[in-house]
Amino acid sequence: MLRRVIHVALPTAIIVGLLAWWAHGVLTTQTDEALRAQRPAWARCPGSLDVECATIKVPLDHAAPQEHPIDMALARLPARHPDQRIGSLVVNYGGPGISGVAAFIADPEPFNALRARYDIVAFDPRGVGKSSPLNCRPKGEPLPYVTVDQTPDTPKEREALLKALNEYAAACKRQAGPLLAHLTTDATARDLDILRSALDEPELTYFGYSYGGGLGAAYAQLYPSKVRRMVLDAPSAAAGGGPEIGNPENASDEPIEAFVADCVKRRGCPLGRDRETALGYLEEFVKVRDGLPLDVSGGKLTDALAAAGISELLYTTDDWPRLRRALADGLKGDGQALYDAAMEFEESENFSRDAFTAIDCNDTSTRPRTEHVAGAAESAREKAPILGAWLAWGWLRCTGWDTVPGDAWWADPTRQIAAIMVVGTVGDPVVPYEDVRTLRSTLSGSVMVTLKGKSHTAYRTGDRCVNKAVDAYLLDGVIPAADVKCPVAGARKR
Repeated sequence: MLRRVIHVALPTAIIVGLLAWWAHGVLTTQTDEALRAQRPAWARCPGSLDVECATIKVPLDHAAPQEHPIDMALARLPARHPDQRIGSLVVNYGGPGISGVAAFIADPEPFNALRARYDIVAFDPRGVGKSSPLNCRPKGEPLPYVTVDQTPDTPKEREALLKALNEYAAACKRQAGPLLAHLTTDATARDLDILRSALDEPELTYFGYSYGGGLGAAYAQLYPSKVRRMVLDAPSAAAGGGPEIGNPENASDEPIEAFVADCVKRRGCPLGRDRETALGYLEEFVKVRDGLPLDVSGGKLTDALAAAGISELLYTTDDWPRLRRALADGLKGDGQALYDAAMEFEESENFSRDAFTAIDCNDTSTRPRTEHVAGAAESAREKAPILGAWLAWGWLRCTGWDTVPGDAWWADPTRQIAAIMVVGTVGDPVVPYEDVRTLRSTLSGSVMVTLKGKSHTAYRTGDRCVNKAVDAYLLDGVIPAADVKCPVAGARKR
């Protein structure tokens, strides 16, 4: 049924999508100078009382800016004190694939303190949200690889996974047309400089979470003289990440172990009161799902989707109560909550897995061999019984994707740039602290703010030390004389 849908239902959507995409972008040709001279025409965003929206044009191909401009969607909240206004602070929420416009409209509060003196400007990166979005499937259709075994144990299961991954890549290629090769971190970083100019800012002031931190670093490498102030919160060493073959010996269930250590101290923990026993229950629950998935509305909870659902609910300690409830249900045979969380991991209203994969795979030329991944997955499973195999098989996600010529941004040598503030969390469940340190080493003159915690990203998640350092830097230009070491998250909350 899935194969029939892909080969029969897609063509109409593809034709309509491509015609609309081309028609949308051929209104006029633009020189680089004209694109930089744009000024957003701000108007109230639909469904919002306060946030303003606008659209500007950026080049499809920055090497030929006059040939085919595409849309870049923006959202803004003006500074509350115009007489004290510093300028525009451009923010990116991460991903790749997160709609900054939708995320900002939904919750602008984290930037409330900075809005005192900044216009806060969010944007949808190319391929995302309302910025020439990439849509590889008819609306409502699942990702092809979700419906097959994502941790294959037999040649037949491996063949099915590779087939699904190839079908997905082919569908994205057909749907995106000429857009696909230009969905890269490098291109988005260059878009940022068009946006900087359109906002009439001589230099960029920027805040990037997670992948957005990597994007900020890419901008700094491309335009070192155009950085004013920049905060990179939990940035990864590789902007899009890419399916790099990591060392399976580095596989870790540490984020789960932190959750379990907290859970067993609480009355009613579904895993019991003993840490080792609890980890054993959780490992067995995920393992059994490989051959005995749970039926749920929308599909089946497999071992891979159980791992994805758990991973989704480990991003922040605020989600730990939801994870406890989901595990309680799962251990009783009801996998719906974990399945729903896994679907959020794969795609949600504000997150495009299609755009994530396109950017991720265009940012690297690595295309691992199946045999290599199979061996790594076994080693990773031994090291991290709950998440290891699922994470390792994920290295195949760029199967079927063409490589995009060009060097990855992080291969550039260090250049002299303005002081940048890098924020890293020891215990981050998503971006290892050592990866943050690696990226920091590429940014000369940068200062590091370190927090010990268990959540992904640190600013405005409850720690006063991080908030104080970031606000002082962005609002008053205060650069710490030395790296800042914050106490354990939650020790002093604001």
